[in-house]
Amino acid sequence: MDIPIWLIGTLANHRRSRILQDVLSAKTTEKDLPESGIYLLFGKDFQEADEARQKSLYDSAQKPNRMLLLVPPFKTVECSIPCQWSIIRTSVSNLQQDLLLPKLLAPEVLYELQGQLQIASQIGGQWDNLSINTAYYRQHPHSGIFAITCLPLWSLAILDCQSQLHYWLQEFYSLVGQSPDTTRIEQTSFVPKAEHFTVLLHLLTQNFTDQTVALVALENSSIFSIDLQVAQSCLTELESQGFVVEANITTKGKNLIHQSPYSAYADALVK
Repeated sequence: MDIPIWLIGTLANHRRSRILQDVLSAKTTEKDLPESGIYLLFGKDFQEADEARQKSLYDSAQKPNRMLLLVPPFKTVECSIPCQWSIIRTSVSNLQQDLLLPKLLAPEVLYELQGQLQIASQIGGQWDNLSINTAYYRQHPHSGIFAITCLPLWSLAILDCQSQLHYWLQEFYSLVGQSPDTTRIEQTSFVPKAEHFTVLLHLLTQNFTDQTVALVALENSSIFSIDLQVAQSCLTELESQGFVVEANITTKGKNLIHQSPYSAYADALVK
């Protein structure tokens, strides 16, 4: 992943950090939210901290390019920072979700989330019984994010869906506000061509399991016509820029289409 992943608090030295270090190349740090990226912290650490410590972590997470993500284990208590939220034990054993990562981790989920938080619906933040597994708080569109997930991202099961964890985190991180300088760099470093939009629009036509399947379908498409080598090159470039992950269009990619002259085509092709 291009996004820096930091392990803070007791997670930094916990045995569960090994999976995250292997799968995400996560780094440990004794500093609180250094530089930018996603900062993983045991929910219990945050809940057991005093109010001053909680506020300090929240304030640090509100800076652009930062997301503080609390992960299990939790205590079943109520918290008031940054707003009212609480963790309760889930009593449902057959939690259902269409997205692969929540679906895979569902058997290990012990908690559900309640409170005045925004549900992360684009990454499967709610089960089919309407209980919440992932939500966040953002002060304004340009600020960082304080987030909570009941999914055990450190599970051994992650080894079977590494790309899906990358996609899940990248989609979540796309909600984080960015500093003006970072936005300016992104706008000038990559200029998509018509061929890039052809590939993006093709990926909207159905759910593809991987690059190979997507490219074969594009080669045989009755809607689009593009040289296979050009398509492959464009797909690689789109992935390097974060517009596509494992043949899935990210929120960033969807925004690119809808801000282009091809927006009308996208509306007609939405799965």
